[in-house]
Amino acid sequence: MSDNDVTVGGARNRTAGRDYYEFNFKEASAQRDLRELVPAQRKELYDLGTRCTELGADSKDIWRAVFAELSVKQIGDITAEQFQKARNVLQCRLDALLEEEDKRRLVGKVLRMATEKDAGAELNDFCDVTFGRTHLNKLKRAELQRVLEFIQGFQVASLSIDATVSTPQRMPLREFLLIHRAHAAGLFVFGFIVGKFWF
Repeated sequence: MSDNDVTVGGARNRTAGRDYYEFNFKEASAQRDLRELVPAQRKELYDLGTRCTELGADSKDIWRAVFAELSVKQIGDITAEQFQKARNVLQCRLDALLEEEDKRRLVGKVLRMATEKDAGAELNDFCDVTFGRTHLNKLKRAELQRVLEFIQGFQVASLSIDATVSTPQRMPLREFLLIHRAHAAGLFVFGFIVGKFWF
């Protein structure tokens, strides 16, 4: 072996000598936390499911969505590690149901006020111009709040008293006789007969 040959297997010919540091990384534990849910966690999941059911959702559909997301068959199969994910699924469903409930309430309020103020056409025009659609159920919650502000601020145009109660104008005699010929002739004959007997 010549002096220029470098072997990397020995400690004598290393380029940097003692500058090498060896690190041994442990593999992440492949074991999962398979503990069952504690009663408080189970109760929290049941409470979220109950609140969703109270808002009109089918309980079977709610739990099917949770089980499908977690790849389990029943709530007893949910582990402590999966609890947070199950709670997030239920919370998202609850938030969506609350949003729908708020939208229904706002739509009802808008329609009731529009009926009271007789402003259905103005409401449709406002929605069509502002949002590009007139179907209130397809609007978002923020858009429905804008519609409610519009309908609350809407004022019915009141007619002035002069326009509603107009004094009848006098019709000239000649115009009356030309328009109401039959009445005028009957009145003339009646006056002639009454005048003949009284005078």
